[in-house]
Amino acid sequence: MKKLLKQYLRPIRSFFISWLPEQTAEHLEAIRLNEVERVLTLLGDSDNKRLLEIGGGSGWQAKFLSQRGFKVESIDVTSNEDQVWPVKVYDGFHIPFEDNQFDLVFSSNVLEHIPHIVDFQKEIQRVLKTDGLALHLVPSSSWRFWSNLTEIIKRWRLPLRHGEHAHNAFSEIFYFRKGWWSDMFKQSGWQILSISNNSLLYTGSSLFDSKLSIATRSKLCRILGSSCNVFLLKNTKNQGN
Repeated sequence: MKKLLKQYLRPIRSFFISWLPEQTAEHLEAIRLNEVERVLTLLGDSDNKRLLEIGGGSGWQAKFLSQRGFKVESIDVTSNEDQVWPVKVYDGFHIPFEDNQFDLVFSSNVLEHIPHIVDFQKEIQRVLKTDGLALHLVPSSSWRFWSNLTEIIKRWRLPLRHGEHAHNAFSEIFYFRKGWWSDMFKQSGWQILSISNNSLLYTGSSLFDSKLSIATRSKLCRILGSSCNVFLLKNTKNQGN
């Protein structure tokens, strides 16, 4: 009976897999560049402002921000052989810059991977000028819900957790709420200037990958929810304290 069930289910699974391909680097780059372009107005005029990107990866977003006039430094815990922009490797705990160095700090889908997230906020505040701004894109509950569903459909297994703050992928739906992120930022001493979203729908399982255009993903997010919360924060900590 078990073998017969697998025989009938196999073509169904094959159909879903054909429409849920592995994520390509080109598609991920398109998503990330579109994301940063959408939130660019929140950073204000560049005016040669110094900007620190945390979690630079291949450097796509750092390069984009540099082309828009920002003086960009980018750091990450690992080195990527496909870098398009110089990304410095650091230990994940101590940002390798002196106090009061940057006008802006930017990260995209990074903070959920930092287990010492509250202490790390102090590091960000240390290198950021007083009244400087931090802009963080962090995963939403919608992203976690749809990622769970597509992972089950695509791989026929329970999804693994994505970040470091929940016990499993299902409780991450709770942890990735706007409220959880807001509480964490407030407890860390930030002033929250605005909370918005990235106006895109995508999943960790690469829902249709490039078969769904950016424009279509933007429309779908109005129905199914956006994949990222966007927090604009102001540094109110006195540097050196």
